[in-house]
Amino acid sequence: MKSFRPKKKLGQHFLQDKNIASKIVDLAELTENEEVWEIGPGKGILTESLVLQKGRLTCFEIDNDLSSKLIGKFGTSIDLINQDILKIDWAKYLRDKQVKLVANLPYQITSPFLFKVTEFSGSFSRIVIMIQKEVADRITAQPGTKDYGKLTLKMQFNFRIKYGFTVKPHLFYPVPKVDSAVVILTPRPDKPHLEDEALFWKVVGFAFQNRRKMLRRNLRMLLCKEKLQELGSISRIELTRRGETLTEKDFIELYEDILSLRNN
Repeated sequence: MKSFRPKKKLGQHFLQDKNIASKIVDLAELTENEEVWEIGPGKGILTESLVLQKGRLTCFEIDNDLSSKLIGKFGTSIDLINQDILKIDWAKYLRDKQVKLVANLPYQITSPFLFKVTEFSGSFSRIVIMIQKEVADRITAQPGTKDYGKLTLKMQFNFRIKYGFTVKPHLFYPVPKVDSAVVILTPRPDKPHLEDEALFWKVVGFAFQNRRKMLRRNLRMLLCKEKLQELGSISRIELTRRGETLTEKDFIELYEDILSLRNN
């Protein structure tokens, strides 16, 4: 694969260090015959370690040139899907399965991929992914910090998240401009059950619509003036607060208050 030129439009940065690849695979805690997904195998540095674990490995690679090279290298050891992971029918591929997912994600798909994963969190027993360190900081952030936002809540609502380790830019080709980080996600056993989860995420989304504005201002897009006044009188959550100061518990309480207003 020496003649292959990385495609900037696909955000290709290939890990060069096999020791890092082995550490990532070790964190996945794979056992023989497990269903495993690898996203963006690229030149196959992670794939090599994954194949040794003797799981049922499915690789999703959008790049036609790399796909043909991966088949040439790994043959029937992998099931290669030459499609965009964001455009496949996840429900079809995950039907009645428990899957472990391992990936060195292309930077530009990180956020949409993470949001997609939350839709199917129950289908993944463990996820080990390398992403931009700044995104890892966001999904592990605490309330009241600059990194805390909707993505933080969405990920922590669905998963327990553990920061693995940082990976420096010089270990990739081409060399990216930022640090990367490996994080481990496991489905949250105490995930809250909400009557109207869609409404909950609307509340969260509007609360972060303008981070510098108070809840009272941002929630105008969800509630009329009269309902907003009523919310201010019944809710324990002060509407003078900003969304970034609310914990998950606070957001659930705010959502329940709004739901009660809508049902009245």
